[in-house]
Amino acid sequence: MKNTPIDSRLAGQRNERLILSLLREHGELSQTQLCRMIALGSSTASSIVSRLRDKGLVIETQGQSDKRGPKPILLKINPSSRYVAGIEINPSYIHIGLFDFTAGLLIKSKLQLTASHTVDYVLDTIERQFPAIVKKLNGDQEKILGIGITLSGSVSPQGIVQLSSTLGWKQVPLKEMLELRLKNKVLIYGTRVRLMAEIAQEPELQSRNILYINVANGVGANIYMDGKLMTGSTGRCGEIGHIIYDPDGPVCGCGHNGCLESLISGPILADKIRKDIHDGAKSILSDWLVKQPSEMPEDVVDLWGKAIEQQDEYALQVRDYVAERLNHAAAAAINTFDPDTIILAGYVCRQCTGFFAESIRQAMNGLVYDSPWRDIRIMAARCGEESLIKGVAMSILQDIHPI
Repeated sequence: MKNTPIDSRLAGQRNERLILSLLREHGELSQTQLCRMIALGSSTASSIVSRLRDKGLVIETQGQSDKRGPKPILLKINPSSRYVAGIEINPSYIHIGLFDFTAGLLIKSKLQLTASHTVDYVLDTIERQFPAIVKKLNGDQEKILGIGITLSGSVSPQGIVQLSSTLGWKQVPLKEMLELRLKNKVLIYGTRVRLMAEIAQEPELQSRNILYINVANGVGANIYMDGKLMTGSTGRCGEIGHIIYDPDGPVCGCGHNGCLESLISGPILADKIRKDIHDGAKSILSDWLVKQPSEMPEDVVDLWGKAIEQQDEYALQVRDYVAERLNHAAAAAINTFDPDTIILAGYVCRQCTGFFAESIRQAMNGLVYDSPWRDIRIMAARCGEESLIKGVAMSILQDIHPI
């Protein structure tokens, strides 16, 4: 049997990354605690810690102790040693966040897009605005460890956007194009990174089997099972938005007819509300849409949510329309993945999360196999609109080693 030599440099980087991850999770740890957690010898740990300290990535503080003798030395991450950026590309806006080395949000900016969200227009906007945001922070762009881009769609390991039905992009070499423009390391992610932000917000979720359903500009799901985020063989795991609900329905951005996304996503819902009101539907939304005109689907959907609170009959009909279609997709996903937790997210779901949760629960009786024996917690997402930029920043910290 041939022995394969150990690459000490790669092993060292792996241990450095592991120590940094533990310090982000726990805040402060002694070297003894680190040795115990990752089964390293004292001399090896000392060498790794020394390298991290020389790079300025960690700092030492004096701990407290009730025992006699020297006080313990605690290690923690130096938050200002590096920065990471998270950028969400959305059909309506570009959301940019700059984070410190502990994934703490320092500054964010939301840039509204026009009806045009072509590749060139979006990339020109990022190239123009990103350095200005870094300058606002009085930051050095060379200290940025990496930039994480997240968008709805299928992304190859090489950072090529193979298809984004919400943006209308196909075969876009986004990683390469942005690295040429921004002169920083860029990684491209799908939207499943937002689940990492939810788990960081509520660590107890790490032990759960989660179905995360997001209804916003698109419709999708993220699956977290047995401690792992599922991706699938091509990275397309969780595309419940492309379950065909009505074969005779409208054409979806993916090219098929009657996908769930073509029926209840935010832009589709906003268009339906505008059309129904124009065609004579009686609703308080009629006056509201005149007084608060907006091209942004989020604004129209938010008004719909306010009309639901007012028990407007038309708004309640639209709510039931969404719930019926969402119930079928949720039931199919429950039958497939067997979760014990469902998280409802996105600006469509947030309008009446409690109603949608109860509707899914009631529909399970007729749509889910063995439903009486399932104990599923259904909850609202906690991280709100920052979930994607936070999740992608955390991904960058995990995936790029700070040399």
